[in-house]
Order: sequence, then structure tokens, then C-alpha cells
Amino acid sequence: NSQNQKTRMKGRDFLKEFLSKPSLILTYFGFAAVIFVTTSLVTWLSTYFHVTRELTIEKAGSMSSAVMVLAIVGAPLGGFITDQWRKKNKRARLLFPAISTLLSAIFLGIALWLTKGAVQYLFFLLMGVTVTAFLPAAISVTQDVIHAGLRAVSYAVAVVVQNLLGASMAPVVIGRLYDLYSIKTALALLPFMLLLGAILFFAGSRFYVNDVEKTEKIKLEAKV
Repeated sequence: NSQNQKTRMKGRDFLKEFLSKPSLILTYFGFAAVIFVTTSLVTWLSTYFHVTRELTIEKAGSMSSAVMVLAIVGAPLGGFITDQWRKKNKRARLLFPAISTLLSAIFLGIALWLTKGAVQYLFFLLMGVTVTAFLPAAISVTQDVIHAGLRAVSYAVAVVVQNLLGASMAPVVIGRLYDLYSIKTALALLPFMLLLGAILFFAGSRFYVNDVEKTEKIKLEAKV
């Protein structure tokens, strides 16, 4: 007869489980960096189009919405590509977010700094696809490298970090820069935030495989 052994985790054990997984911590902060950018664009991109192109509020809003709604393409596409790549490379779940976020930084930089008119808008649209492509892979990482009993907590921590450092900070920071300088100067910060996110995801990929192997494997069985 086999005995089921249960281990009660104390507060410090919870903390140790998270802090001992560098790929998880780096993913949290990479998440926050990209969410800072997407929240900034949701809040301020229509203002950018209104000011720089002298468009009506309605037209600027519709152009901005078209860019951001491309998340419905980018996120599923990113998930599909990551799953296919992971069959050959276990690090794909953080390598893909690093690459897609770097592409977003490049596309957004070209749009903000180097182009105008239709060409500029094309690069905004490309960025709209790639900027959320990281999501399925990054969310998966928050589950892959943590004890099975803490997976819900892990994603909750990701949500808290991305809201505290990303979603809640973005409108304030960009709004303040807009007040001090201009909307063009304010949004010029965003490609650098995406570059930071790409670096954090890539750094996390260096630890990912080892963190997965360290994670306690739990066999889940249904009792009838």
C-alpha cells in the first residue's frame, strides 16, 4: 500500500518557490514592460494621430482602434508559432516573446521616427500584430516553472506586476511627458520600453529549461 505524503508550505517556502525561478521573475517584468507600451498606445495613439496629422478626433480614434484591434491576430498567431517552435526548442516560450517584442520595438521606432503618411501607418499596423504576440507564450511560462499548487497565484502575481508597473503607470508617465514636451516626444519612449521587454524575455530564456526541470512534477489523478 502506498501512502500519500503531503507537505505544508510555509510563507517563506512560497517566496522561495518564486524567487528561485529567474525565468519567472524576468517574465513578470518583461510582461509589465510590454503592457506599459500597449496601455500607452490605447490611451494616447489617437491623440498622436489627431495632433501630428491634424485629423478629426473620430478619424484619429478609428485609426488608433484599427492598430490595437490587431491583437486578435497577433496573440493567436504568436501562440501557434510558439507551440510549433517548442517542439524543436524548449526555450521557444521565452525566445519567441523576445523576438516578437524586438520586432515590435523596430516597427514602432520606424513608425515614430522615420516615416510619415501611409508608410508610417503600415508600420503601426505591423506593430499592432506583433506587440501582443508574446502573450500566450509568456502566460504559459507563468505556469510551466512553478509548483502545480501555485499556478493560479503565479498568474495573479503576473497580473499585479503588469498593472502596477505597466497599465497604471503608462497613462501617467506618457501624459506627464506630453505636458512637458509633446506627444511625439512622449511616445518616443515606447520603443525603448519594448526593447527592455525583449531583453528581459531573452534573459529569462537562459534560465527557462533549468527552471522547468527544477519544478516539482505533480501527478494529478481523478478519484472516483
